[in-house]
Amino acid sequence: MFALARKWADRYDTDKALEKYKEVVALDPEGLAGRFTDEEGTKITASYMDFARFEVAIASAVSRGPDPNLAPLKTFIDSYPKNPLVREAYQQLGNHYRGAGTKEEAGEFFAEYAARFPDSPEPYFAWLSRILRDKGPVDKGLEIAPKLQEATRFTPNPSVNLMIARLYDLSGDMSWPTAIYGNAYMESQVRGLARSLISYATYWIEKKENMESAVAMADLALKIGPHDTFFLTDIATAYVKAGEDAKALAAFGPSWLATGGDGLSARDLWVYSGFWARQGKNLESALTAARKTVEMEPKLHFFWRTLSDVWAKLGNKAEAIKALEKAVELAPANQKPALQKQLDGLKAAPEKK
Repeated sequence: MFALARKWADRYDTDKALEKYKEVVALDPEGLAGRFTDEEGTKITASYMDFARFEVAIASAVSRGPDPNLAPLKTFIDSYPKNPLVREAYQQLGNHYRGAGTKEEAGEFFAEYAARFPDSPEPYFAWLSRILRDKGPVDKGLEIAPKLQEATRFTPNPSVNLMIARLYDLSGDMSWPTAIYGNAYMESQVRGLARSLISYATYWIEKKENMESAVAMADLALKIGPHDTFFLTDIATAYVKAGEDAKALAAFGPSWLATGGDGLSARDLWVYSGFWARQGKNLESALTAARKTVEMEPKLHFFWRTLSDVWAKLGNKAEAIKALEKAVELAPANQKPALQKQLDGLKAAPEKK
């Protein structure tokens, strides 16, 4: 009977679904017939009777009439205070009071809702939506806004910042929107989106699946991203793994090196030369960058090691040895043995033809 009710609900035949849910309640009023997990929706596990009674209550609350019957939902909350579906019942009532009921009724409900789930963003979000709709009470809005921010700290929601900015507009205090919702905020959002896009691209490219979408998202990340050296390294790595060498070079190749010019730090150049040395591509440009790093910071052993790597990839063993000898000379004591071992191996390696 419960399965039939859900099938009718899936077909949007509310009347037939409601009829079957009522039969479930009549057949098993004590909820002893077993439990059900809503795998496709809420992930909540409860008895068949609990779900059926909840759906019957929801049907009354979402009535298309001008005066929906909220009593069954409120009775469900009062009757089953520890039932996991109670939270869903509050959400449904919250949706109602966001746009209906008197201001006093809404305020009383949301105070109860927030007290019941103080760590959840849902009651504060709905409550603030109602306050903005009513254009007050602003003081209450300013009281709950920090609670909403705290509840969404680890799962940022752009709508939250928009609502809080509008609340401060109502209060006449423009310091918050300017400081928290101004250019710096949006720039950080764009950077975050760019990072998310390249993470997505990297995941699918490594799996060698969904490649068209992955490369498209890498393109978009490049377009909006911060263009710092480490971000461009991630972009170029994704492109190379996708077999898009031309795109990698366009994003992080000789033109990037030329455009950056004297504005590039020694570490920028080191990251660039090391990246292309590992790829075994774009080596002449990588050599230019690696040479400049040791000119700018001649006492950093890892710059010399990267220069050695580039020379080795180019097949110039003599220059690679000289650079690596310099790296061994400058390296701290705890790193000398590993570098010396690398140097011995390089000297013993046959000449490349």
